[in-house]
Amino acid sequence: MNNTDNRPYAGLNVLDMSQGVAGPTCAVLLGHQGANVIKIEPPTGDWIRYIGGGQEGMSALAISGNIGKRSICVDAAKSAGRDLILKMAERADVFVQNFRPGVMKKLGLDYAAMAAVNPRLIYLSITGFGDSGPDANKAATDSVLQAVSGMIVANRTAEGVPQRIGMLVPDNVSALYAVHCVGAALYTRDRRDGTGQGKHLEVSLAECCAAVQAAPIIDDFLFAGQYQPPLTVPAGVFPTRDGHMVIGTVQPAMWEGLCRALEREDWLTEPRYATSALRGQCAAEINAAVATIMRKRDTSDWCVLFTQNDVLFAPVQTYAELRDDPQMKHMGYFAEIDQAPYGKLPLPHYPGTERTGQLPAAPHFGQHSREILAEFGYGTEDIAAMERDKLVIQAA
Repeated sequence: MNNTDNRPYAGLNVLDMSQGVAGPTCAVLLGHQGANVIKIEPPTGDWIRYIGGGQEGMSALAISGNIGKRSICVDAAKSAGRDLILKMAERADVFVQNFRPGVMKKLGLDYAAMAAVNPRLIYLSITGFGDSGPDANKAATDSVLQAVSGMIVANRTAEGVPQRIGMLVPDNVSALYAVHCVGAALYTRDRRDGTGQGKHLEVSLAECCAAVQAAPIIDDFLFAGQYQPPLTVPAGVFPTRDGHMVIGTVQPAMWEGLCRALEREDWLTEPRYATSALRGQCAAEINAAVATIMRKRDTSDWCVLFTQNDVLFAPVQTYAELRDDPQMKHMGYFAEIDQAPYGKLPLPHYPGTERTGQLPAAPHFGQHSREILAEFGYGTEDIAAMERDKLVIQAA
């Protein structure tokens, strides 16, 4: 432990046996707050390493989901591999896994087995749909969860066609809920009740996707089969002469400012537009008129006018433009990592962590196998024997 590390989870030991995105990202968040995170991978490595391209098993998802971890490659299907992981669990505070229900019990690495060697362990199980029921063993990918949870419908086009949100929302939302649950369990174990007892936490992607959509789910119940007024009019993405912008009017003053910026002060005296509710009834008409006006100027021109009139707006930016955004640079929201085999890569800091400008790299699978085994008391000959038996793999 680094005695100068003042981060809240400094000294906390985390074993991350999860694969994909939700579990690994949860463990990354713990690591960014100071935890020592060891990733346990199978002989073939985490399957996410080979999704979406990349070199040497270092896909973008593998990098972002494993920043700052150390990796050991263990064949948990072998009894000696199970015993090794149980020995590592004796020192762990948190264990993260996201296999389908029953897999960890079959391996002899379920909560009961681990609690027997370490009663203080916080054991996190992340599943797709829960640990029982008709869909318990169903494969749970991002697109599947977006479809089942209604996200695809919420993101439908203007023509009403459901479409997937173009990023891994279910996995990342679940990681955030999961790390919250882990933090609460650690607090209970170490401070509130003083028992020092661990706990089995169970989090599913399905429940997380439902929870994050609480307001639209209530809306769907309140307005089922009825007209549902828009939150604000005008609102949406509008094309400019050279790009696109988002506009909103959540307060009367913003509507007034928008009318002035668009040089349509006559709308301020139009009886049909007098209130937000009335504008909601004319949403298509107002949005179409705004779109026509917006096409007449460049995005930069509208930025000036909207700023002068205190309009709620934002230019639609690419990720490259986001990295170069003056506000992002001023706040130091982006760091970089020296990531093999690519060199320097940009990466956002996680909220609530120190903005050092430099973050630790993600490991190749099995990169730290020998180092980790030595820390758990295994000698050179023992480690060599494990490697000969294919029980453990050390990356070249």
